[in-house]
Amino acid sequence: MRTIIVGGGRIGRALAERLENRGEYVIIVEDDVENLERAREEGFTAHGGDGTSAEVLADAGADDAKIVVSATENDNDNLLICQLAQSKFDVEKVFSRVNSPENVSAFETVGVTAIDAPMATALAIDNEIERPALSHWMTELGEGHDVQEIEVTASDLVGKSIAEINAEIPDGCIVAVVGRGQSAHVPSGATVLEAGDHITFLGESKAVRRAINRFHPHD
Repeated sequence: MRTIIVGGGRIGRALAERLENRGEYVIIVEDDVENLERAREEGFTAHGGDGTSAEVLADAGADDAKIVVSATENDNDNLLICQLAQSKFDVEKVFSRVNSPENVSAFETVGVTAIDAPMATALAIDNEIERPALSHWMTELGEGHDVQEIEVTASDLVGKSIAEINAEIPDGCIVAVVGRGQSAHVPSGATVLEAGDHITFLGESKAVRRAINRFHPHD
């Protein structure tokens, strides 16, 4: 399945690069000729057309998309793209860049994960000021290390504590966060996994991949 990014500007291309570095199949949709050619020159799979058109999204493979991200500079276009992804193509995970903070609620009301662009920039600067080593590590995801969140679906691990399953966690990665419902916490050795828990693994890319395969095996 594919990830579709509508908007092939700097933000869209930067996101596409990060996702492809983690092994995702990404298609950029862009109607601006210059941005379209630049995306293709940089090696991305790019589909020409207006992402607010259901026909264009269908041609880009929205019927087989697991994620749609709208990253244009126009909030009205972004909202329409997200609504098409949800209603026309039944995409489960829809994200959007929101350029004006006052528009965030409009996206959240329809179930879109809204990324407030000014706030995201402020947080990035704050991270560089307060925690530069971690910020650089996160910026370079895909360069031999990774952070991934998965749902625990290995039934033999449910009901066991982190200490009990420690041997199942590959060297080179750690369980950074356990999410349960609307809450999340850094686990201790006594934390017991429950069905539906989400685990965030942090560490070397290969170790993280092995951990995902163990805790979230494919059917």
